[in-house]
Amino acid sequence: MLKVIASAFEQGTPYKWIDFPQPNYASSSADMVVNEAGKMVGMSMFNGYSYNERCLLSLGVVGTDVQVGDILTLKWGEPEPTGKTSTEEHKQAEIRVRVAPTPYSSEARENYADSWRTRSS
Repeated sequence: MLKVIASAFEQGTPYKWIDFPQPNYASSSADMVVNEAGKMVGMSMFNGYSYNERCLLSLGVVGTDVQVGDILTLKWGEPEPTGKTSTEEHKQAEIRVRVAPTPYSSEARENYADSWRTRSS
């Protein structure tokens, strides 16, 4: 199974994708994003695997002082222990993330028609 999953992150033809369940353990997720000093600078509100981009993506918001390319840490999951009955027992993980431009797809950024998504403000 790991070989199948790993193939999605490699160049070339991957194996058929095995769906993961979406981690919708709440009405709306809001996982904290912190800088290297441990200060909260944003929130991740949705994530998933993008076959087109061949990576895991997390859509969220960050403060205006955060720049494209910054390396941050996503605090994935509930703080321990969670009192929520709607989610399984788990540990909170710290995941290294890199801030990407929007739209995240280079195809959309470079080739879509001029719109609010492509204009610099």
